[in-house]
Amino acid sequence: MPDIGKTGARIVDGARRCFERYGIEKTTIEDIARAAGVSRPTVYKFFGGKMDIVDCIGFAELDKIQEVVRARVQRHQGFADTTTEAIVASVQVASGNPYIRRFVEDLEVSAQSQLPTSPYQEQARHRWESVMQRAQASGELAADLDPADVVSWLSRNQVMLLRVLDQFGGDEAKLRHMVRRFVVEPLLANRSGPSS
Repeated sequence: MPDIGKTGARIVDGARRCFERYGIEKTTIEDIARAAGVSRPTVYKFFGGKMDIVDCIGFAELDKIQEVVRARVQRHQGFADTTTEAIVASVQVASGNPYIRRFVEDLEVSAQSQLPTSPYQEQARHRWESVMQRAQASGELAADLDPADVVSWLSRNQVMLLRVLDQFGGDEAKLRHMVRRFVVEPLLANRSGPSS
């Protein structure tokens, strides 16, 4: 999240309180300004509108989710296990977060978040950087894959999985199998393909 200073942080804090009380859709800029103890023009000095504040909160929530994922994923696992567990954990944790759901449910925001230059993709590349470097160094990642493309692929799959998570009916083993088989294994250097 960019540095927004004390006033910007007060606005975000006020917005969070309003969103929890009224919901994101029903909250107005006036509600946020009143909760933050600032004027409406001051809110617009820091943010382009309510959804910019939601996005700001969303990026902060991504950082929190990353901490939970790190705690669940063991560092000594290989690339396939680490990546599978990171995706499963992030999808499960993010599924109940209304700020993260915005990246999934709002089609325009979802499309923009997948652009290579989007802040979401920049953050994703940063989060996955060390995993990709270790996978390349160990020869686990297929040599013909660009790590930036892999991160983009993983991000797109996380968004898709968030959209369809309820179809797994809470079956974590099924989710893990689908992630491992259809998302992660195609990225591996020593994957087994169809027989010739």
